[in-house]
Amino acid sequence: MKALIDRIVALGAPLEKHPLVYRAVGLLVVLTLYSAGVLLIDSVTHIGFLVVLVALYFLPAVLRAWLLFYWQLRDDVKAWRKSTGKAF
Repeated sequence: MKALIDRIVALGAPLEKHPLVYRAVGLLVVLTLYSAGVLLIDSVTHIGFLVVLVALYFLPAVLRAWLLFYWQLRDDVKAWRKSTGKAF
């Protein structure tokens, strides 16, 4: 199991040089998994009410991923402004 985790971490190593891209890919993965899960429930059950319930149940996870992306980006911009003294 540890070898599998090490391989997964090694896949993300090239992206760690570019933190904005790394975080954006993480956000895209979360959005893709969320929409795929909702579509899977819709294709299996064909019950609209259940699809809405699943979508609302997992929506906080998507919002959390978006907020983490935004907060990290905001902190990076603040750190960049302090280091360079420029607005943009």
